[in-house]
Amino acid sequence: MTSRAGTQGSPRVLRSRNMLRTTSMVRTPSALRTLHILSMLRTLPVLLALLSLPLGAAAAAAQPADATTETEPTEETLIRWTDETVRAFAAGELDTAAALLDKLIKWQPGNFVHRYNLACVLSRQGDAEAAAEMLLQAVEFGFSDVNLIRHDPSLANARETTTVQSMLEKWGEILDRRVDTDLERARDRYGSKYWYIKDPDLRLAYVCAYDEQTLDEVKAEIREVHEWAMQNVFAGTDADDRLVHPDDPWILVILPNQADFRAWAAQTYGPAARSFTQAIGGHYSHDEKQLVTMDLGATIRHEFMHVLHWRSNGRRNQMHPVWVQEGLCSLIEDYDRDSAGKLVPVESWRTNQAQFLAKTGHLLHIRDLCNIPRDRFTSSRPLARYAQSRALFLFMHREGKLAEWYAHFTEHFREDPSGVASLEAVLDGDLDQINDRYADFCRALPEVPEEVRRGMASLGVSIDIEGTGEGLRIGARPRRDTGDLRLGDIITHIEGRPVRDYYELVRVLTSYEPGQTVTVRYRRARLHRECEVTLQRSGS
Repeated sequence: MTSRAGTQGSPRVLRSRNMLRTTSMVRTPSALRTLHILSMLRTLPVLLALLSLPLGAAAAAAQPADATTETEPTEETLIRWTDETVRAFAAGELDTAAALLDKLIKWQPGNFVHRYNLACVLSRQGDAEAAAEMLLQAVEFGFSDVNLIRHDPSLANARETTTVQSMLEKWGEILDRRVDTDLERARDRYGSKYWYIKDPDLRLAYVCAYDEQTLDEVKAEIREVHEWAMQNVFAGTDADDRLVHPDDPWILVILPNQADFRAWAAQTYGPAARSFTQAIGGHYSHDEKQLVTMDLGATIRHEFMHVLHWRSNGRRNQMHPVWVQEGLCSLIEDYDRDSAGKLVPVESWRTNQAQFLAKTGHLLHIRDLCNIPRDRFTSSRPLARYAQSRALFLFMHREGKLAEWYAHFTEHFREDPSGVASLEAVLDGDLDQINDRYADFCRALPEVPEEVRRGMASLGVSIDIEGTGEGLRIGARPRRDTGDLRLGDIITHIEGRPVRDYYELVRVLTSYEPGQTVTVRYRRARLHRECEVTLQRSGS
């Protein structure tokens, strides 16, 4: 039996602005997942999540067989059964674990993890054929981690059966059929106006509400992020297959329109997600192999990095701590390009927070940051946690040590899963010395304006700061000296640099002066256009 805790992934935390963005999202019981780690052998740090309630398409379709004749267990009861299963399995009380898993499957029939865990129990009990059948059911309901099937010691007996051997031989076909089924389900949900396109080079399947040119732009940027990650993060660990392998499940990348995104958010996080005071950027669910976002800027870059990071974790049967997951994936949210045109992470509104914390003496010591539990990271001052984690990764990147740190961390993960020892190994010095350098780095970070201030360069148009996900809509009739821009146009790039949201626009504008002429890319209805705009002095 194995455990992958935290595979649901937290929604990307967005900065609150005029009540249009929230700093956190509280999950309702309909979306809550209870996570436990079940590690049977210290020699093999295998990972699997016990999820309290299903969210996948197959899970949504499955209903308890006799819910009308028995009282449905409460959320607390399901959590208690899960906890008891963990304890029973750890104690070798396999009959008790099997009975509890039977009850969990009865009331959560679409949850593939319960079926996988029951397969592990049956295999250890010596009933290899029953274990193989249960494992096959888990795969049918969505389980797709072939590395666990091949290496989980609890499945040793099941792996000897022709059922499992045949399944492993046909694994590529199983994954191809699954992605086709996922796309058909998406087509049933979103309709014929969406694009449904596979990218076999990255094993991504896009479900996109935007037009073809916008989708092509997204795909091109995702490829750039992948290239950046391979050169700057995974160069010393995953260069052989570049985190794309035929055994990797396809990832469904859903880019919905606003109405469909709000419906998804309400279904996933509860009705409060529909409120204008509560919003999320999107998320990646590793269990469902599904990335959902309406934001084609920082959020999709962040969530795609989660895809790559989870693939890297899966190669090693590791699950990295939350500061690594969120700090690493936040790093490429905001970027510019160097003289060769390659992506370079830059300061952002997140580093403003890290700078403030450092200057006021409230920056967490690296030791504390690296050991903070997931629940505290995402519930207690999450914006500050994200900011400090991103700043630490930016510090490593600027030191030229990021790929070296990641390689050392993954190699020595079993000895120190916090990552602290790897920081000391590659950043030269003891942790207190490194922490002092990190704090100095944060204090010296340049402040990034978060709004267009008086005297700054401006496009001279009124922008709807909430954005559309695709870009920023012109909300009032522009003046005559703003080029070809018109009311309702959606601005997406300035001089080829993406400006999909307001903070990105402000950051990009700070690199220009009033009076400069820039090329603005925008969409008007179905037409994508460019025009020259002479930047105005804000407030004039």
